[in-house]
Amino acid sequence: MTQFPNVEYNENKEDLIKQYNLINDFLYEFYKSTPLEYFNSKGYPEGWSVKRNLKHVISSNYSFGKWIGAPSSFLKLFGKVRKPHLLVDKIKPTNRNGITDYGRYLKSENNKQEEKDKLLQQLNESNAYICGKINKRTEDELNEFRGFFLNNNLKMFCLFVLKHNLHHSNVVNLRLKSSFE
Repeated sequence: MTQFPNVEYNENKEDLIKQYNLINDFLYEFYKSTPLEYFNSKGYPEGWSVKRNLKHVISSNYSFGKWIGAPSSFLKLFGKVRKPHLLVDKIKPTNRNGITDYGRYLKSENNKQEEKDKLLQQLNESNAYICGKINKRTEDELNEFRGFFLNNNLKMFCLFVLKHNLHHSNVVNLRLKSSFE
């Protein structure tokens, strides 16, 4: 089973972007190494396929990146964060807490390497997109503007996105591990 990295608090946006790139590189290699015969297989007894989880990570980067990159005048409407931010380890990456058995994958057919390669390219593009949105923010904006939820600042929201993407990818990891046992 692959050991996944931890998300850590970053004092500045350069370190935050560096962490995004390191985690993206990790996820790229992880998804690249997943066996092709499981790529389109839905989780058994239920759950998303490897492909669907990868697409979700990509769409999370784009969707949440839109909030991070929203015009300052729009984000100012929500006010500044007044209380101290959560600790990174207190951020919950999913609303489905408590699940410990994610099932497994069964081998499937109709898996296309070209499709997997295209999604891997989109993963890198989505990372560049969200990093670009982070880079356009000032340190003050990252620390003072509100994230989409959690009643926290944009920086903590960025860390939530990383934890969320790692969570979905680790579900794939755990299902694959169960598939090989």
